[in-house]
Amino acid sequence: MATKKFTDLPQLTTVADGDEVAINDLSAPNVLKRISKLNLLLGLTKNVVVQVKTSGSGTYTPTTGMIKVLVICVGGGGGAPAETGLDAAVSGGGGGGCAIRLLTAADIGAGVDYVVGATSTGAGNTSGLGTANALLQATGGAVGVTTGNTSTVGVGAKGGLGGIGTLGDLNLRGGSGRRGTVYSATNGEGGNGGDSFLGSGGRGGSTITSFEQGEAGGVYGGGAGGGHTSDGTDLSAVAGAAGVIYFIEFIG
Repeated sequence: MATKKFTDLPQLTTVADGDEVAINDLSAPNVLKRISKLNLLLGLTKNVVVQVKTSGSGTYTPTTGMIKVLVICVGGGGGAPAETGLDAAVSGGGGGGCAIRLLTAADIGAGVDYVVGATSTGAGNTSGLGTANALLQATGGAVGVTTGNTSTVGVGAKGGLGGIGTLGDLNLRGGSGRRGTVYSATNGEGGNGGDSFLGSGGRGGSTITSFEQGEAGGVYGGGAGGGHTSDGTDLSAVAGAAGVIYFIEFIG
């Protein structure tokens, strides 16, 4: 049975089953620092609790013993507008933005306000944390637009821009909605909705596939898919998905 010093371990020394590890050589440089970091790591991973907010607003109250919390905040997806008329294409709504930030118990205190962006057939709604979203914010995606009534080949409508995260350690923009396009007097397609960090955009409708109406955004900030019509069928407004806030809590 071999005995290995603690100071050997950071050098990738293999410790076989049954070996002893001597840690009494504390005079070596940085040993106490290594032990401290190891204890901190073990403390952070000892217990993890997840809280998820999927709608509305309220107060985030941390779990007892929370020392740090990783917050993932996603805004709502943009919608796609209705259209009446004989010929029209509608672009997809943008995906909600995302902000990710590691916060401490001191940042949160006894609790902080939160809001989750709701579903919308217009511009996506903002999600945020803190009073007036002072700790974290993720805006919603922009609404899609329509070409208006036209059978002119090649006319298109630009998709809605994705929302954007702010105040995070990592700030991400949602995907833009795809363009809605008229292909001929009888054919065309709506644009797919933009993806968010956590949700897919809805599929765009197309007269080519006889599926004219776009689909609602996927869960957690996906933008709505736009539609296309050339036979007089009215297109309904389609909603982008609601946002979400994940609280991944490290319990000490």
